[in-house]
Formats: sequence, structure tokens, C-alpha cells
Amino acid sequence: MPYPQKEKIRVVVYTLSYRIEGDMHIIPGSRLTDILNVKAKDFIPFTDVKILAPQEDVVIHESSYAAVLRDSIIMIAPLEKVIPSLTSLEE
Repeated sequence: MPYPQKEKIRVVVYTLSYRIEGDMHIIPGSRLTDILNVKAKDFIPFTDVKILAPQEDVVIHESSYAAVLRDSIIMIAPLEKVIPSLTSLEE
């Protein structure tokens, strides 16, 4: 059975215990929320994963794959280019 073509998007996921950075694979034209709203799947797969402490930039674990329980996700957002804050621009 052929799998549909997917796009890879780098995201950050927050749970109560961890911050997870990884690649999410989505069908072209779909949104991140489309995957979260699929009630038939309890776990969401990620590749090229870094698991970090929630408040620090300390990598706890790295893996080529992780599945995250959908109900444990508090927030998910695409990782984009970091824009420097105004205070760092003024220095």
C-alpha cells in the first residue's frame, strides 16, 4: 500500500514534563491542528527528535524517532527563524 506524499516541518511541542523539538510529517496543504484533531490516533510520530527540559536548553535525550501521546500536548508550534528581540538590536 503506497503512502501519501508528506512534507516535513520542524516543530516544538510542550508537555507538562518536556519540550520536544522534532520533525512532523504532514500531508501537503494540511495544518498542524489537523493532525492533533485525528481522534483515531493516540500517538503522534516525530523524527529527528530532541527532548529538552521544559524551562532550559538542556538536551535530555536525542532519538531518530519518538511517538508523543496526543493528550499530553499542551502546545505545538512550528520552529521558525528566531528574530532577535528589540533589546539585543539596540546593543
